[in-house]
Amino acid sequence: MSKTFEIGLTMAGAVSAGAYTAGVMDFFIEALDAYTEAKKQPGWDGPTHDVRIPIMSGASAGGMTSSICALHFFRSAFEHVWPQDGSRKEPDRQRNRLYSSWVEDIDISRLLETSDLDQSAKAPVRSLLCCDVIDQIVSDAFDIKGDIRAPEWIGRGADRSVRVRLTVTNLRGVPYAFDIYGGADPRRYGMLSHGDLLDFKIGIAPAAEPGVYALDIMNTKTPEWDLFRTAAKATGAFPIGLSPRRISRDAGQYPYISAIRFGDGMAPPEVGVEAGKPYEFIAVDGGTIDNEPLELTRRYLSGGADRINKNDGIETDKAVVLIAPFPNFLDAKTSDAHAPGDGDDIELSLARVAGELLPTLTDQARFKPDELRRAADQEYYTRYLISPARDEAWPMAIKYPIACGALNGFSGFLHRSFRRHDYLLGRRNAQAFLRWHFNLPEKALLFDGFTGDREKWLVREPGRPEAYRKVSTRAEKDLRALPILPLVGDLKDKEIAIPVDDLPDCNAVSGPQREPLDRLVEARAKTVVDRLVDVHMSFGRGPLAWVERIGAKRVGTRFVSEKATAAIAEAVDDIRQAFYKP
Repeated sequence: MSKTFEIGLTMAGAVSAGAYTAGVMDFFIEALDAYTEAKKQPGWDGPTHDVRIPIMSGASAGGMTSSICALHFFRSAFEHVWPQDGSRKEPDRQRNRLYSSWVEDIDISRLLETSDLDQSAKAPVRSLLCCDVIDQIVSDAFDIKGDIRAPEWIGRGADRSVRVRLTVTNLRGVPYAFDIYGGADPRRYGMLSHGDLLDFKIGIAPAAEPGVYALDIMNTKTPEWDLFRTAAKATGAFPIGLSPRRISRDAGQYPYISAIRFGDGMAPPEVGVEAGKPYEFIAVDGGTIDNEPLELTRRYLSGGADRINKNDGIETDKAVVLIAPFPNFLDAKTSDAHAPGDGDDIELSLARVAGELLPTLTDQARFKPDELRRAADQEYYTRYLISPARDEAWPMAIKYPIACGALNGFSGFLHRSFRRHDYLLGRRNAQAFLRWHFNLPEKALLFDGFTGDREKWLVREPGRPEAYRKVSTRAEKDLRALPILPLVGDLKDKEIAIPVDDLPDCNAVSGPQREPLDRLVEARAKTVVDRLVDVHMSFGRGPLAWVERIGAKRVGTRFVSEKATAAIAEAVDDIRQAFYKP
């Protein structure tokens, strides 16, 4: 009987760098399809274990990418992207929604439209950027060519469905109560949790489970699928920048959700919501509170246990893979930039403290040392990390390995070439990860049934086919390794390289070429500021109020436009320095 290795994928928040995550997943889908088919061919001499993906969890751009992947998993004829074939052929939009969504569609020109405010002069401003394009992308994601299928590498056991857990930030909050006053005291200690999630099970007629929305891929026109669409938008609703979303969910699911969130072997707290009624709330970006939802993935893989215990590399049969375009590398100067000046009271100002508060709370919510350090532990075989890496090593290239990394992650929206490069880099990094890093010692029980050409499949050092890649366990050092997901055919033999023509085109958003973009920025700024002044501000009555209103609009528009255009110019300059050696 063939052994099975389960991969739980976690996709971190990424803003425009969702293009990188999408490229990683493009390659994963191709590798899983290729390995599954290769094992069936006569004369196969490689490993024979199965590789399965039973769960994906995601936040923000990672949640949106997880959602698109789940739809593509169940369709045949995915069209992958190989950059160095000379043709620069674009994949068919309906055969690769990862590419069409993250490379072709989500562009700054669409985000600077004013269609969201054109319908009514009294409509409130929901976000700095227009989100109509996001609505369109989510709608288009369901328009996929190819036959419905249930791939063998999906699910667990006989179940050919995939779980998708999306984090959202619940602005209403979910009330929880704790009995800490004693059994005879009716009072409860209460608190609100704003870190929420929606749990979906997607497949062909998937069996229902408590607390989970079962979605049949054969019929995507149901209310449950509508909630899935809304959740995909909500998890990526970057606060202030992108529009929040209204969610109505089954309140009866919260005891199940709390068991996931607080699953420490103890009884979960009481949930103060009324079962049988919908629970409505406004949701924003899931990454605000849980940007790398590793625990949501790990708990599912482990069946709810506190730990995946088999992390020694020998008995290991499950692993969490975190795809993180921004792995938060420490820069010693980062904390210095926030240090108060000597005797400078400006650091105590209301404006300064208010501006620092949200980033401070977000950073603290993302502080997960115990979870993340395991991904860096070479002897801990149930956590892995895929993050951007290029061969270039000058300082700016190290600071910005991806073109989507500047402007707080928004720079990828500036030009299509930025997003295409990062998509291709995602494929390249995924290939390198599966080839050289995602492996187990050859003594692992996973390979007990491997009777083929073991020598041929042993992992080698990059660029040194004569040298074995050595791994260690807690008990033994310098062991040879075999791949968990073996690459076959061109995926193994043809290294993905990114041509010079696919480097970010900074000139396209510089100098005279910037003028159309600057005009769009000014038009969006004017529309947003005018609406904020007209709908959200009060100036009283009379001629003086009219003058104040006009002045506020002009000053506000100029301020926003100048700030935005300066930030864009700085971001483009940073990317130029990162990709073109000085």
